[in-house]
Amino acid sequence: MRVETVSANGPDFWELGLVGHTSGRFSWVRLTAEEFRTVSIAGVGPSYYGDGELRRLGLQAHSLGVADEFDPYFALSMAWVDPLPHQMEVVYEYLLKLPSVRFLRADDASAGKTIMAGLLIRDTKRPAAARCMM
Repeated sequence: MRVETVSANGPDFWELGLVGHTSGRFSWVRLTAEEFRTVSIAGVGPSYYGDGELRRLGLQAHSLGVADEFDPYFALSMAWVDPLPHQMEVVYEYLLKLPSVRFLRADDASAGKTIMAGLLIRDTKRPAAARCMM
């Protein structure tokens, strides 16, 4: 068994979270203070066992979680649409730089007003983005 967690449960008891080496199943064990003193540690050292795919997925999730802090056009890389240059200019060069949170975008049909509104909502950090009406 591999010890994953150890926590004191009062002055006389310890709870250990254990994982089986072959089964991979997690279980809790409750030991008295006297039993805990008899536990011996074997094979302490770096472990290279683990799911590489799960680690890669975790790293990718973390990088996507902080990507918008470094890429001002992050919403474009995640969008399923290809915005036109005039749409990008309106959102990133004008609307996002204004302190106001109320906009009225009126333009010709098929000018991409919905795409611009979606980019604005997705890239804004303002709490008002949750209350947008389209």
